[in-house]
Amino acid sequence: MSEEPAAHPAPTAPSAPLAVSAPPAESALSAPPAEPRGRRLSQDDRRRQLIGIGLQMLASRPIHALSIDAVAAEAGISRGLLFHYFPTKQHYYAAVVRAAARRLLNAAQAHPHVAPAEQVRSIVAAYVGFIDRHLEPYVAFFHRGAGADADLQEIFDNVRDTLTDRVLAASKLEANPASRMTVRAWWALVESLAVDQATHHATTSEALVRYAVDVLADLLARVDELRGE
Repeated sequence: MSEEPAAHPAPTAPSAPLAVSAPPAESALSAPPAEPRGRRLSQDDRRRQLIGIGLQMLASRPIHALSIDAVAAEAGISRGLLFHYFPTKQHYYAAVVRAAARRLLNAAQAHPHVAPAEQVRSIVAAYVGFIDRHLEPYVAFFHRGAGADADLQEIFDNVRDTLTDRVLAASKLEANPASRMTVRAWWALVESLAVDQATHHATTSEALVRYAVDVLADLLARVDELRGE
């Protein structure tokens, strides 16, 4: 499957390391406005434009509800020309979701200016803050309509694996099967809590982050039990 052009590196994060509401670089799942109609674009620019339109249109609907005809019309090109840039509809869907996943991962990184002991907390705070600010597009991209689609599931799995690797590295933990299982499952809990909090506001994002970090410490203290030790 062809890849869309890589995102530009995220700029330096703001100076408030644990402020859950602080906007991280490239945090929005939506994209900048499409290029003006009629403008001749390079192949890379046209791909970026089409992916950007998909990000905008999918901010409130599942991936398989996206109309290729509507995307082409918004870009001012024919349906056939869209398939010059993306061989199939599935290639296009995957490119759009991959772009959304890259934005999420660009946001959910350890803050560079906090002590090592706070690295995990800063990752969780960035992730929770991202979902809090972008609940509807997050749910649309990562929860609705993926089903058994192998390409999209691979993208979602890569997001979870990358987040798991970041927490293991920040925690200075050995990346053995037991620790990976534990942290990966814990991320599923964090995601569920973050979505519920952004939806119902039953607690605060700060309290959720503290809770999530404490739960992780408790789980990792028992990780040897998964190894039969």
